[in-house]
Parts: sequence; C-alpha cells; structure tokens
Amino acid sequence: MIYNNLKEIADGFDLFLFDAYGVFWEGNKFYAGSLETMQTLVASGKTVAVISNSTQMADDLIGGYGKRGMVQGRDYNYLMSSGDVLRQHLMQADISFVKCRNPHNYYVIGKPHRKAFAGTPYTEVAAMEEADFIYCGVPFLYDEDVAAYPQYKDMYWPVKNLESGGCKVWDTENAAPFVVRVEKAVELGLPVLNANPDFTAKEGHPLVPEAEAAFVVRNGTVAEMFRKRGAEVLEYGKPHTNIYDYAFKILEQNGIAVNKTRTCMIGDTVRTDIKGAINAGIIPILCVETGVTAEEISKGKTVKSLCFEQNIDVQQIMQIKSVGGL
Repeated sequence: MIYNNLKEIADGFDLFLFDAYGVFWEGNKFYAGSLETMQTLVASGKTVAVISNSTQMADDLIGGYGKRGMVQGRDYNYLMSSGDVLRQHLMQADISFVKCRNPHNYYVIGKPHRKAFAGTPYTEVAAMEEADFIYCGVPFLYDEDVAAYPQYKDMYWPVKNLESGGCKVWDTENAAPFVVRVEKAVELGLPVLNANPDFTAKEGHPLVPEAEAAFVVRNGTVAEMFRKRGAEVLEYGKPHTNIYDYAFKILEQNGIAVNKTRTCMIGDTVRTDIKGAINAGIIPILCVETGVTAEEISKGKTVKSLCFEQNIDVQQIMQIKSVGGL
C-alpha cells in the first residue's frame, strides 16, 4: 500500500528521522506541504530530527536552512549530519585502515573540508604521493578540470564565480573527470575516507536561475569508483549505523527515549536511507514520488527492483507518495 503523505501514518511513531534532499528539500526549494507536515508533527509533541548525509557541520546546515525559512524548534527539533560524525572521529584520532592503522596525511579529491579537519592530527598534503589516505570531498570541478574534459560541457553547472567574473567551481553530472585521480590513488595503494555515501543529489544552481535543479555527482559516486577498483573505503553516514548511533546518543542525552519500534526514517533513497534504517533496526518509510526513487522509477526501475538490489524485501518498508502529498 502506498500512502498519500506522512500524516496518514504519523500516529504510529513518536520519533521521526528525516533525510533532507529528496524528502523535504528539492535542491532549490521545499517540496509542497513538507514543512507544514513537519510543523504539525512538532506541534503535536512528536520528535523530528533531520539526519543528513552532508559533510557540512550541523550548525552550518541549521543556518543554511534557517535562511531559507526552515526553523529549528518549529519545523524540526534536531539536526545531525555525517559531517558531525566524521568530525567526532577526527578529533578522537580514530581514523584507521587495514593497511594503515595510524594515518596522518591526506590528499583531497574534490572540495577541501578544512573545518572538519581543523585542530585534528591530520594534515592535508598537496601531492598524492605524500598522502596516507584520500579524502573524498564534495566532487566539485575547477576551471582546469572543465577545460580538460570539454566533451562533458553540457553536464557542468557553475557553483561559484570569481570576483573577476570567471567561474572557479563547477558541479558535474558526470564522474568521468575524476577517473584519472582515482586510478592514480589506487595504483599508490591509498585507502579512502568518505563522509557522504550519496551517489547523487538534486541541486539547484543560483548562477543559472532559469535552469531546473539537476542530479549531480556526489561523494559516494567517487567512493564507489574506488571501491570497484579494490580500494579500502571507510565511510560515515547512511546506510552505515555510525550516523544512527551518533543521532540516538544525542537524542538520549537530551532526554529523548529512543524506542526503535516507534521510530521511523523517512527517505528517498533505498540504498542509503532505507537500507540504513533497516541496519539501525527502525522502520523505513520511502518517498516514491520525490527525489532519487522518483528519478529511478522514471528510468524504468520499480521499488521492488530497487529493494532487490539492496537485498531488501519490499514488504519490510512503508511507502508514501511524499511527505506533504503532491
């Protein structure tokens, strides 16, 4: 059975964990009715927590959503990110790989994440040969990358302009520009650290306001390129239980009892949100008409086939059209 919206099944739960992209956030705007639904849950005494596969710190995400009109305390109670989990492990010097138990130097593919690494015993290096491991940053491209792969010019989106007027940072719908660096790192035998397992994200691009939001490559895609080539990959975030353990600990520290039979995870991606909820022992709720699953269905997939790919029985999950009802 597919329910129209989350309100139809809300009485069965006390704690609601929300993914962000593809659930209440479309990449450039909120889905119709999503914030209203979340407000209703909070006002009725339910606990609403956003659990995001984002390398950003929670405070930065809270500020960013606040500027867009999503208010903590009214629309949700808590927000945790995979970036928070990464930061905790970095601060504890708790990064360890099978062939490198005590790494120190890291090389970044994509966008650096200096805020997460600040004050930790890990040092960014400029040459891959000097690194103990690779950090998968947000897979932005720079002008030199775009120039080197002109065949994908229709798949690049400008993210940030230089003051001089030239574009410095680009999103991409194609991961091919990262292949050379990935293969070099694999040849060097470097393990990989990733704090966003998402393959894609639907992003709007303010520098091209007339364009619709597009699905662009995210950290998980680059990590998967490494994994398929035999590299060791250490990840934080859904579908791994580390982010749920982190979230449950924070909730319990704030007096929120976590009864897993009354806790649900609302997500748009079977591979991360739904698989993660099952791994964490809570109830998975899949949005089938928004985000990644809607995109997959438009390409001929079914919810059943998506679940089969992740070794999930489709009967294990609940389905809604969207959080607010489209």
